Amino acid sequence: MARRLHSLAVAALVAGALLRPASAHADELPARNQALLLLRVLAYDRNLPQRASGAVTVAVVFRPGDRGSEERRTALLAAFEEVAHDVVVAGLPVKVEAVPYRDAADFEGRLEASRPALAYVDPSLQKVVPEIVLATRRRGVLTADGSRGLVEAGLSVAVVAQSGRAGLVVNLKASRQEGADLDAALLAVSDVIKD
Repeated sequence: MARRLHSLAVAALVAGALLRPASAHADELPARNQALLLLRVLAYDRNLPQRASGAVTVAVVFRPGDRGSEERRTALLAAFEEVAHDVVVAGLPVKVEAVPYRDAADFEGRLEASRPALAYVDPSLQKVVPEIVLATRRRGVLTADGSRGLVEAGLSVAVVAQSGRAGLVVNLKASRQEGADLDAALLAVSDVIKD
């Protein structure tokens, strides 16, 4: 009975977070909303303590030299840093860093050095998602974005605008391959892609 009440409480908290209004752009949520919701997603990963070492590190992966990607990187870094001042995840502090994607080998080396729990992948990197997920799966790093299309292409989680509200899309197979074990209460309020 206590477990059921806990699951219901978790579902209510996540649903409340997801029902906040989206931005004026129908296809895009503000960076702060994305950061807050993704940190909440990490809180429902039962394997997070094994994947995070002393702190929950978020890597914002961007394409250097691409103006749009660099602008999104700046906005997301600021959003994650702002939220990190007030939030701990599973009792751990949150750190955020920018990780440029130049090529697969360089990217994997950067993942090894920084050991992030979450890699937020910029949409400009869509064509290299297969290389990105090879590295994140080897390193146990959950991937995320703000696009359902990138989750369908192999990333694990997207925070998206759905009918004027925030919503989650979860690629269950990808999240498991990246070492996450997402709570059923979170999956119950998400659009789950099973394969």
